Amino acid sequence: MPRKALSGFLCRLTAMCGVVTALAAPSYALDSIKVNYVEPAPYYAPLFLAIDKGYFKDEGIAAELVQAGGGVATPALLAGDLDFSTSGSVAISAILKGAKLKVLFVTSDRPAFELWAQPEIKSIEDLKDKPVGIISRGDTSEIAMRYYLVKHNHPGDFVAYTPLGTGTGRLAGIASGAYAAALLGVNEMEELKASGKFQTQHQLADMTKDVRMVFSGLAASDALIAKNPDLVRRMLRAFVKGMHHTQASKEDSVAAMVAHGNGDASKAAAQYDSSAGLLSSTGKTALGAEAFELQLRGDLLSVPKDQIKKPEQVFDFHFVDKVSAELKAENWKPKIGKP
Repeated sequence: MPRKALSGFLCRLTAMCGVVTALAAPSYALDSIKVNYVEPAPYYAPLFLAIDKGYFKDEGIAAELVQAGGGVATPALLAGDLDFSTSGSVAISAILKGAKLKVLFVTSDRPAFELWAQPEIKSIEDLKDKPVGIISRGDTSEIAMRYYLVKHNHPGDFVAYTPLGTGTGRLAGIASGAYAAALLGVNEMEELKASGKFQTQHQLADMTKDVRMVFSGLAASDALIAKNPDLVRRMLRAFVKGMHHTQASKEDSVAAMVAHGNGDASKAAAQYDSSAGLLSSTGKTALGAEAFELQLRGDLLSVPKDQIKKPEQVFDFHFVDKVSAELKAENWKPKIGKP
């Protein structure tokens, strides 16, 4: 073949290869979403892994994480500044007050709290009118305590709730003896015991065993669900994949927590050990628990009994049912250890 003809052939071949390469690349833009997380802890590992292992990308989604607690995330969700919120428990209270939201997935239906008390407190009856340290008024720590009291035939206001915030303030309060009791996170216990300042107090109740309520979950607005149900379904596919991966691999979960801000790998591993068993296997609440929880929250929020929402007005589990069936039919497996 003459050099000129060969040159033309190579140019045409190069151009064709370029076209083939372009066609082989994704021909669509990923749908962008924003979703919050509270802290780099095990309850948010499904979200981290869905990003790190490409599960969102596999579903045609580019997820942007925003670190924010439920008190900030829920208004942002209502305003459209977030597409999804992992603060599902806070969303329930907002729904009871009229917010147009739905809880789509329950990451955990057991509150990760233990009730620790001073030595003179021998039973729950000894706490009548005494100060009990919680994180903040109306949050999951207070709801868990009220739930426990009602189940044990006491009114929700049987104790005096004292908000002590997260971290050292609440820990110092119970360790110093200033409060009769306090709800402490299961992730905090190892740190507190290691401090050497927690030697006389004792566990009065284990909320992880005695209480069933939405502690962590995924929520979205009614508007997004109606406008783009396929995006919601794909988001749930990625999140459920992340949940399965979290439950299947401690090593990958700890690595994801560290990558997303938990600077201490040993601490992250201890958190995983204390919390992984509290993660939901179905993504839904325990059978029959919804109505009881909504009634309890309604009382806390002073919602008239005849105006308390029914479970189907708060929860929408048809997406997780559909997604779970799809993944089972596909025989999907997590990418354990893979980059």
